[in-house]
Amino acid sequence: MKLAAIDIGSNAVRLQIVRVNENPNDKELFKKLEFVRIPIRLGDDSFKYQRISKEKSKIFKKAMQSFKLMMDAFEVDHYMACATSAMREADNGKKIAEKIYDKCGLKINIITGVRESEIILRSIKDYFKPNTNYLTIDVGGGSTELAVVRNGRMINSASFNIGTVRMVDGAVNEKTWQTIESWVKHKTENIPDLEAVVTSGTINKISFMLNPENAENFTREQLKAFHRKVSKMSIMERMDNLKLNPDRADIIDVSADIYLRILNWGKIEIVHAPNAGLKDGILNELYDKFY
Repeated sequence: MKLAAIDIGSNAVRLQIVRVNENPNDKELFKKLEFVRIPIRLGDDSFKYQRISKEKSKIFKKAMQSFKLMMDAFEVDHYMACATSAMREADNGKKIAEKIYDKCGLKINIITGVRESEIILRSIKDYFKPNTNYLTIDVGGGSTELAVVRNGRMINSASFNIGTVRMVDGAVNEKTWQTIESWVKHKTENIPDLEAVVTSGTINKISFMLNPENAENFTREQLKAFHRKVSKMSIMERMDNLKLNPDRADIIDVSADIYLRILNWGKIEIVHAPNAGLKDGILNELYDKFY
């Protein structure tokens, strides 16, 4: 059986196609067949003007048509496309989704922040160790999803309008910062030995740069040192020295800053980056539903 996940984020859109692994001796649930990432940055329009421009809309429609053709070519059995903060905040987001469905038959689900957090948790549900407490953190282009997990069970979760593209566009106000700080401190203050599990493409990239040999783990101090270093670099220097694409180079310092603030508020030192995110949660949900 072949499955596909489409993640329509504020910075980029992604398509991942996998085959369910039928080998019972293989630890991997899926075999990756194809992955495509297109940095459209829908959030630039949505967060500034509350609507997606004609120019961005045209590029987005082409991307979705190409994703649909690729799924057809790979003979995908089941798929799910989820759009997050940029599409849900744009006044014309729903209309664009309807036009894409009419044009090529691709159904887009514009999901809430709570639903987004729920799907992301599916991507790391097997990662939690018993008798260990975690704060999960997913910083996207437009929103940040948080969840407190105790003994493998989620006890609190929330979504905040803070993200990398939103910050670059100057669209995050002080009240939102105060709200997320208050939430983190209040929900974590009585939880001992709290560790973090972080998701999103940018933090996975940072984690690999911090620990190439063990990319799934790093410390708050390592991230702090990285943030100091990268904040002093120009975008061109980040592209040349860190081998980053332009759409990653201009937000990597902002991403590190958001994660650092949350880790500081939660007094968390140990960080796990299992290379997971929304698209992986979508695939897990499809597997549970159809396999």
